[in-house]
Parts: sequence; C-alpha cells; structure tokens
Amino acid sequence: MAFEDRHWDELHRQGYTVVAGAVPPVLLSAAQAAAEHLAAIWPEGGWERSKNESWREVRDCQHPDFVAIVERVLDPLAAEILESVHKPEPIQLASTMPGFATKGIVGRHFHIDGGTKPSLACFNILFGVALTDVQADTAGGFHVLPGSHESFASLFAGQPKGIEIDWGQVKIAGQKKFLSPHMTVPRMKAGDVVVAHSFLAHGTAANTTEVRRDMLFQRRAALPLCAPDPRPAREAFMRDPWLFFRAR
Repeated sequence: MAFEDRHWDELHRQGYTVVAGAVPPVLLSAAQAAAEHLAAIWPEGGWERSKNESWREVRDCQHPDFVAIVERVLDPLAAEILESVHKPEPIQLASTMPGFATKGIVGRHFHIDGGTKPSLACFNILFGVALTDVQADTAGGFHVLPGSHESFASLFAGQPKGIEIDWGQVKIAGQKKFLSPHMTVPRMKAGDVVVAHSFLAHGTAANTTEVRRDMLFQRRAALPLCAPDPRPAREAFMRDPWLFFRAR
C-alpha cells in the first residue's frame, strides 16, 4: 500500500482522499460478515440507542475481524501519513439504515470531531472503511464539506495567543459560521478507505435506498497529542494543522 502524491495533494487541497481497494478481499469479506451479524442481533452487541435509530453505531467495537483491518491496513497507512502513531484506538461501526435523514444542518449532518470541551480531543486524521458501496449522494454515505479544513484551520490559528482558549466554543462558532449546502459524498466501493483531516467538516448523508450502509471509523493521532500532558502539542496543532504529518 502506498499513500501516493495524488493522495497527499487531495488531502491538502480538499481535506480528504480515498485510497481505493485498500482492504484485501479476505479481510473485507470477514468484516462484512461481522457487520451483518451485529446488524442481525441489534440492539444487542454494543449498539448505542438514540432517538434516531435509523443511524446506528457501536462506538468501540473490538471484533477480531475489525481489528484485523486496523492492524493490517489502517496501522500501516497511518504510519505512512503521520510521523508517529498512537495505538490502539477505538473502532466505530456505523450503519445508516434505509430511511435515514436529518432535519438540521449542524450535528450528525455537519460537524468536526473532538467534542466541545475547552480542550478538544485533538487527533490528526479520521479513517473511514467502506464495508458497503456508496455510489450515490443519497445512499447514507460519509458526507463532507471539501475545503472546510482550511476554514477551521484559519479560525483556530487566528485565536489570541498567551491566554486560555476555549477551543470547544471556537469550534461551535465555526460550525455555525461555515454552514454550506455544498456538501459532497465521496464515491466509495467496499474495501476503499477515506482519509480525512480532523478539521474537515463531515456528517452522514440521507439514505433513500433500500440498502444499509456500513462503515468502520477510527481516529488516528500522533504520539505527542496523546502524551501524559498533551496540552503543548494540542495548542501547537490547533494553530498548525499539518503538524506531525510526514508531508506538510
């Protein structure tokens, strides 16, 4: 596997890129079977209940067939992208059921990860592994706002220095400021991996099909962001969004 120049160009320019066919067929079929089993036993198996149960998640799913994809695909890919890689990290299984839709714009439809506390849970990249095809805007796919990583980076970098910054409130303000209808759904086949910068606004598209959409998600962070005292590294990363990446 190689994270090529075109992947770097897309990651820098639009905030995300897709590594096609990254998951070998044998690992993919095993993970698909695991997801199918978990879907069949819902709501058992660690699924979290919510008001909108047409969007489902197991926030930390350590199924061995999912772990195999992390160890054999995502770990090596992360090592190509980041100068150092913290592990292990939680693996999220997310399923978008037929009929899923969002009424609002902020939230699952449009957000960046990391929480809303004064010190955000900083990380560098978000991986999304497609277990099912997404070939339409309304198939419940990973929904992104291309280029929004630069808007958030500019907002974060422009905060005053020398004082305590409530990064969570800055993030919320940015989400309200950068609302846009120009979201896009990357086309993905099962086995593809989307790599997104952590500042990229994203969400979940509506699913008007009759097919469930399954994806695995995992955040990846460089070691300094996970140090016993990560505050200096987090402060630096909020002001320099390509810190700790191999190609800046």
